[in-house]
Amino acid sequence: MVENEDLSSDLERILADRAKLEDKLQRIEGELSEQQFADYDRSYSQLQRTLAHLFVRSREDEPLRIRVMLEITRIMENKLVYLQNFVMEPTADNKSLAALVGSFISDLAASRNPVLTNLEYTYYTGVAALYAGNHVEAAKSFRSVCESEESDETNDVKYKSYVILGNLSHADQDYEQARDLHDRSMKYSHHNNVTAQALAFKALNSYALREFDEALSLFQEALKLFDRNEAFFNSYFHRNALLFCGSIHLQKKQYSEAESFYGQVLEQVQQSSYDHFDALCQLGKIRYNTGRFDEALNDFDRAVQMHQSSENEYLVDTWFWLARTHLKKNEPVEARKLLEKIAASEVAYQRKPQAAELLQRVS
Repeated sequence: MVENEDLSSDLERILADRAKLEDKLQRIEGELSEQQFADYDRSYSQLQRTLAHLFVRSREDEPLRIRVMLEITRIMENKLVYLQNFVMEPTADNKSLAALVGSFISDLAASRNPVLTNLEYTYYTGVAALYAGNHVEAAKSFRSVCESEESDETNDVKYKSYVILGNLSHADQDYEQARDLHDRSMKYSHHNNVTAQALAFKALNSYALREFDEALSLFQEALKLFDRNEAFFNSYFHRNALLFCGSIHLQKKQYSEAESFYGQVLEQVQQSSYDHFDALCQLGKIRYNTGRFDEALNDFDRAVQMHQSSENEYLVDTWFWLARTHLKKNEPVEARKLLEKIAASEVAYQRKPQAAELLQRVS
């Protein structure tokens, strides 16, 4: 009896740790750095390992073993929603976990154990299939959840099912269907930050359909609802909304509006991130196109200095814009150095012919 009480206490501590981790992820400000992402992933993995050990220790207590496995299942779902933003890669570890949880859910459902509702059984079956990379079975489960007339008191399961179905359709490039599914998800959103997230998903599909005015309107509506001081705020979707608003305004040559959105991105992201690099580059282009060459030069220089990845087309493109800016400032020597780097680069870059032409002019 004492052993069982100890095991139950251990489980309660794990539940509290998981709740703290989930709350912290929901309320995090700014962008997760690679290190922060790795730390959160490691924390979730540690919780799962501790639960697996507890599962072995509780072999004489079937109700406790069920509670432990349910917690492992919920941690899987938390990682999917709060850490991976509804996208999960079917790694070897994820497939193994999916097999374990899928078998557990199937056995539990077959025994008609009331610990989960039929809706929850179906939903978690879909989550396990998603971890395994079986998108056909995952979609089947999530579709059943959406079509079910069973009550979902918190609307949580149906919201997530519609979102995931929309994401799967988006990945299949069926943007019309994806937009419709993400639109339906809003019926089940229970908080402004959740509704904002759904609007951002819907906007991505409109953008993919090249319906830029609608996409801009949806992103802006989402930005009005996002509140970083409330639960369920997701910095990833908030940041994406800012970036896409900036991009659409830039395409429309609405430079002042685009500059404002990219400026907000710089205030919110890690300097080592790609989004920081991208925002600097876009600001440089805005300032180049509005004749503010000193500011443009500073933006492009900072972007090059902060670029963290190996040489790629985005870095080479920044060299190209930097060279053009030097030419506008009548600095051919500096421009030539950059154009020579572009010519020597092995990266496939579509503007290499233009760079070669400029290099001939300054040589």
